[in-house]
Amino acid sequence: MNRKKIARDVFLRKFQLERSYRPSVLLKHPDWNYTNFLALVVAHVLRSRPNLTFLQVGAFDGLHNDALSPIAQAYGLRGIIVEPQPGAFERLKACYAGQPQIALVNAAIANENGMRDFYTRTGQASPLASFSREHLLKHKVPPDQIVCQQVRCCTLVSLLKEHGFDRLDLLQIDAEGYDYEVIRTIDFSAIRPAIIRFEHVHLSSTDANACVELLASQGYRFIVERRDLIALIEH
Repeated sequence: MNRKKIARDVFLRKFQLERSYRPSVLLKHPDWNYTNFLALVVAHVLRSRPNLTFLQVGAFDGLHNDALSPIAQAYGLRGIIVEPQPGAFERLKACYAGQPQIALVNAAIANENGMRDFYTRTGQASPLASFSREHLLKHKVPPDQIVCQQVRCCTLVSLLKEHGFDRLDLLQIDAEGYDYEVIRTIDFSAIRPAIIRFEHVHLSSTDANACVELLASQGYRFIVERRDLIALIEH
């Protein structure tokens, strides 16, 4: 790469932009790009951890934009799936019928056990449901359609202990802007997942950068997806 190209790349990065090095035909046909990186990463980790365990935070109904569901069921992975909304939780149970190795928990993950306000749409479960009312407003949910409900909250440690997990290999988070808060609760001296996948698109730039820096300080390296980041550590 010549100096002019390097200078251009440095300039673009100041604006949080990157030049694409993909063949132009793949830019014209984005559907030709392979995007199921999580399946590849799980298959890679399974080679050294054949009894891989997982915890999924914010699964909704197990169908809506859920990259982990088909992988977990195909490999028969043992795991815990957490979803706080009762309506979505009922559909989640139907999705995982016949998967006794998976524990389904009607709760949310937070920094302490107890009850907490949670915001969703009136009369229906919503994939936008969040601890933050502002999150729904930002996504154009009318104020008169937002309802507050109390949900059970568990810490990562208490949930793993409750279900008899002595380790965690994969942590999948889709918490509608709360992902960094979940990751901040991890005691890496006790819990060290090989894979942490979280949704970065709803985080502020400050929180996204802080989250990446925290994970990088623990030895993780990253695969960037359109809406998510996969943090991977080799043991």
